[in-house]
Amino acid sequence: MTRHGLQTAALAEQVLAGQWQVELVRCAGVAECRAAGERLRAAGEAGEAVHVDVTDALFGDTPGEAVAVLRGVLPCSATLALHDVPQPAEGAARYAARAAAYAELAGAFTGVVVASEHEAGFLRAACAEAGAEPAPISVVPLPVPDQRDRAGDGAHAGDGDAPGGAGLSGAESGGAQAPGQVEGLGRDVVVLGHLYPGKGHAEAVAALAAVRRQAAARGEDLNGLPDRVTALGPVAAGHEDLVAELDQAAAAEGLQFRVTGFVPDAQLPAALDAAAVPFAAHRNVSASGSLATWMGHGRRCIVPAGAYVEEMEALRPGTLHVARAVGEGEGAVQDALTRALADAVADPTLTRLAPEVSLAPTPEDTVRALAGVWGAALRAAEAAPAGAGALGASGVPGAETTTADGGAQDD
Repeated sequence: MTRHGLQTAALAEQVLAGQWQVELVRCAGVAECRAAGERLRAAGEAGEAVHVDVTDALFGDTPGEAVAVLRGVLPCSATLALHDVPQPAEGAARYAARAAAYAELAGAFTGVVVASEHEAGFLRAACAEAGAEPAPISVVPLPVPDQRDRAGDGAHAGDGDAPGGAGLSGAESGGAQAPGQVEGLGRDVVVLGHLYPGKGHAEAVAALAAVRRQAAARGEDLNGLPDRVTALGPVAAGHEDLVAELDQAAAAEGLQFRVTGFVPDAQLPAALDAAAVPFAAHRNVSASGSLATWMGHGRRCIVPAGAYVEEMEALRPGTLHVARAVGEGEGAVQDALTRALADAVADPTLTRLAPEVSLAPTPEDTVRALAGVWGAALRAAEAAPAGAGALGASGVPGAETTTADGGAQDD
């Protein structure tokens, strides 16, 4: 998310030149955010747009603390891009706390942005459960920078949304990793991003094992088949034990499993291009930077069918290899992933986007859509009762805030 905020601000400055004067306010610690709070409230009082990318974990140790911090730092006229929108599948206690926090945030400011209609549905449900009336909710899909001509050239490769990307945010990682060691990906099923439970690594191991068993039953030579699952990225903090579990699961099937650790930007394009089969069976996904990264580098990733996946396939037709289950239950989903993997192994062209496949909406489209949200928020703030404002100063490490002077905007 940090990377996404930085890229959005930089692109807004370019794309909206002459319409908006964009300023990035980056807060590295509590003291800086306290100072920024005064500045941002002043910006709101001066009729400037203030926009912040938000996930609760960045703004406090608890969702409630994150809400208090944000309401203390920001003017009520601010707009929020809410990421990692809560959904019931994450567990009852966790969902209850996060849903209440997101509902409060959605009602406390003038405009809200989410990355998919799927997320918008979860946010509206959270607001209904809390009895909160949300601000207008706008859907602005995650951008997909087109990097298809940059594989292997060492060019900087943004991943759209850092939490779902290749672990490029520099987060500390653990487990059995060799940072930057990405050789041999041409024989691997590759899962991009931080490793944590439910990300799809276990499903990749199971699908590859099934493909190899089926090939062996047909009497085929297994030497040409992938025999390893690679987690391209670091282990998420607190989930180091998962590496050993996945390694043991792979070994039991005669496979290998490895975690590369942090992948430097300069190595990422070549790694994505080299991967034999891109695989993203992330459970409960509602917005995914890793899918955007695969697409942006010309790769067609295997994904299980679901509301978000179907929405993205409709938005960018032909960019995903959707594994649609026949029947209900996890077994049917795993069978569908296995079939898709077998097809991709038999025909590697299925893993690559055809040149004519469009990646629109583009990052420029995203910025223009956000500008529309900012303009609407400014008009709503002008119509609000006099004296509305934020609740006082506080601070948060890691916040990315964009202020924009919209005096000459064209909405």
